[in-house]
Amino acid sequence: MSTTTLTCDVLVIGGGAAGVAAATAAGRAGAQVVLLERYGFLGGLATTAQVGTICGMYLRDTTSTEATPVAGGFANEYAARLQKSGTTKPLRVDQGLWVLPYSPPAFARVADAVVSESGNVTVILHATVAEARAEKSRMNLVRALAWNELLTFQPKAVVDCTGEATAAALAGANSETGATDQSPALVFVLEKVDPGLAERGLLEVRRELRRAVENGSLPAICERLALVPGAGANGRLALKLSLLPANPDRALWQQVTDWERESRALLEPLHHFLVENVPAFRNARLDSVAPQLGVRSGRRILGRARLADEEVLSARKSSLGIARGCWPMERWGKSPRPEMNYFAERDYYEISLDCLRPVELKNVFVAGRCLSAETGAMTSARVIGTALATGWAAGTVAAFQASGHSLDDAVALIRKQTS
Repeated sequence: MSTTTLTCDVLVIGGGAAGVAAATAAGRAGAQVVLLERYGFLGGLATTAQVGTICGMYLRDTTSTEATPVAGGFANEYAARLQKSGTTKPLRVDQGLWVLPYSPPAFARVADAVVSESGNVTVILHATVAEARAEKSRMNLVRALAWNELLTFQPKAVVDCTGEATAAALAGANSETGATDQSPALVFVLEKVDPGLAERGLLEVRRELRRAVENGSLPAICERLALVPGAGANGRLALKLSLLPANPDRALWQQVTDWERESRALLEPLHHFLVENVPAFRNARLDSVAPQLGVRSGRRILGRARLADEEVLSARKSSLGIARGCWPMERWGKSPRPEMNYFAERDYYEISLDCLRPVELKNVFVAGRCLSAETGAMTSARVIGTALATGWAAGTVAAFQASGHSLDDAVALIRKQTS
């Protein structure tokens, strides 16, 4: 198969929240950018998994009646545009946590807009990276299939926002798997649900599900049903069904395939059960199912620094801090409800630039779920709000490096932009 060779200053791989932020940052900094995305639209899991809420944008606060952004800069800009586009606003949930509900189509529209407006970003959709090579500690070649055509890229700098550190690992960066750390979830939407159910919560639903599991009508996994915060307007209710974490003794590709197929097979009997046994669902109809499971953790690099659990829980700051995290540790394991570990209200921790830098590769940066972090720390740093922040930082430093400027100057600029 013949190949087309393209050059660029910054190659961003993955068009989710982190990748959109990285591409926009590099483009606004004047770099010539290529953004590769494996789906036919931008947004990553925020759109394909229909996550429905942005976490990590606002400081935890149990007393305030208004949300306080953890930082300024691009993440806050993105949230403001999303609120205008989707007519949504921040919502306070349990323990003073604030989230921003959104519609997945609105998220994709805003992603398209900010990338296009940067002026220097070439977006290539339906593109899957299959090869990445490094020479003298620099990634100098990346190959991808784009709508079944082979493309070869020769970038000056690379930002890996794949969520699985795919390019970095292919080029020789050391990494660790986080697949067994968190359970994935499938989001689906029911319409014509009693609008009062969202306010009441799922207590009545869980009671009936427990009865069904005990008498064998439904499998035990159905008890892991949860409400997507902010859902329920106009009788449209978004729910998420959390599965079990990955089995370390099975190949992950095989397990992901089984997750996708088996979770969707559960929806029909689960829907019928709710209609027949819970009055709030008497007229409910299955409206949509997320095209992809929401995978909460995957492969991550072993970077020049590693975000530690203790740094998160003590809200530690860093002189190289390029992103602020404010979401608690939220671990979805074998229990139907997540295990939450909080730090002080109205506080945040900082993520060092070195958590975004593989030891082995000088011109590669990562963002989002594949940054270097301990298991507990990643359960906080993985959320969309923090991914927007780390993506912006990674795109900025990549553009600075591609143009021969100091990374110290890039850090100083990022800290000024987000303060």
